[in-house]
Amino acid sequence: MFRLALILFGGDTLLKRWRVFLAAGLLTLLLGAVVLIDLGDGVADIASWVFGVILLLQGLVELVVGATHTGSRRRFEMLRGFVMVFIACLVLDFPWDNAITAGVLFAVAFTLNGLIRIAFSLLVRPPAWRLSLAVAGVYWVMAVLLLTHWPLRDALNVSFCIGLGLLAVGFRLVRGAWRLKSLPPGSRLAAIELYRNRRPSDQKAASVAVPEWVVGHQEPMVVHIWLAVNKIPDRIRMPFFEHYIVAFSRKGGASAGHASMECGSSLYISHHPLVPLRVAQSDFKLRVRATSDNDGPGFWSASYQDELRTGDPSTVRIRFRVFNRDYLHTFWSAYRQDATYNLTHRNCSVAVVEAIDAGVEGVFADKPFWRTLLRLAFHPDMWLAGSVRVRADSIAWTPGLAMDYASALQRITHPRRDLRLRLWRRWKKSRRRLRQAGAALSPPL
Repeated sequence: MFRLALILFGGDTLLKRWRVFLAAGLLTLLLGAVVLIDLGDGVADIASWVFGVILLLQGLVELVVGATHTGSRRRFEMLRGFVMVFIACLVLDFPWDNAITAGVLFAVAFTLNGLIRIAFSLLVRPPAWRLSLAVAGVYWVMAVLLLTHWPLRDALNVSFCIGLGLLAVGFRLVRGAWRLKSLPPGSRLAAIELYRNRRPSDQKAASVAVPEWVVGHQEPMVVHIWLAVNKIPDRIRMPFFEHYIVAFSRKGGASAGHASMECGSSLYISHHPLVPLRVAQSDFKLRVRATSDNDGPGFWSASYQDELRTGDPSTVRIRFRVFNRDYLHTFWSAYRQDATYNLTHRNCSVAVVEAIDAGVEGVFADKPFWRTLLRLAFHPDMWLAGSVRVRADSIAWTPGLAMDYASALQRITHPRRDLRLRLWRRWKKSRRRLRQAGAALSPPL
């Protein structure tokens, strides 16, 4: 989430505050160390209580936001809100002592997270797959410690996990602040190693002195998503996997879907392999590796109309009405110089996600910094976008993950349209129903 906040505020807004982030990181590290050292004292209890209250508030906000939506998004956000409230009750020991239950749930979460990291690190082999394996090993060690009740007793499980989490957050803050210190004015955070360490060529993107902000409905930035579940009608049912990774047909074929971006008639980003990839279930393990062996020539589609001539319309369209047009075009002019295609390392979703980062960079640069930062810290979609980025960086960007990331960013950068307007419409609808009910119950004159 911290890295995403850097992008949304932009480089110039944060360069002059690097000392603040450094101090916050050091204080977080100190607090995490104090919690781990004094697990049996009141500091750990206070930290657990604060964490539980924050998680409870986050879950309640998630429930309120989810209630304003409909369909699958409503179900997903309501479920996520209930999960947050449930975990908060475990942390706060409400309505009874939940120490053993909390330890078991944390252990299960660490085990599943480590298992997913190990499976996809060995399968996909992303650039940092060894680091991902090491993190998975740490997760499993923590799970074993929580389940064996050694060296800590059950009542200290939550405090132990909170202390480790504070150390991780503090380390990220200190590292990010130290890198901010060395950046020159006008730096684009979406194009440098501070934000991600993907390809060296991306770090050469030029800066734009005077950005051109697009506000309104003329030529919005549109993200098109073709989900794999819609491209294979006779697919093998695999919940979650077919939506976010790849869908397999009963005849042995496979499809990962597609993602593209459109901005008027002057820009269309859609990356395809020059030779169509025939990924079958038999050679799936070799094709999905993010190694140079699977690099091949690619090409860029000219327009969305060309996509329609060879396939179906996009499944999902996500529109951004406020974005940085100059940053977007600058990114595209640099990225398109290399058409190399890799199914998991440099695919259509990677191009679209990095274009989104370039387009939304600095969108909150003119907002009140601390008030906006506090709002983002409690924004449910901020946590969703951050978790999607962590998952995609450890596995690979797919159209399903790109859709969730773009949807979350759209709701973050367009809050008035997303939440306030829905709440206003619901309030007006409820008022209308009350008036109609009152008129129906009132006796005729």
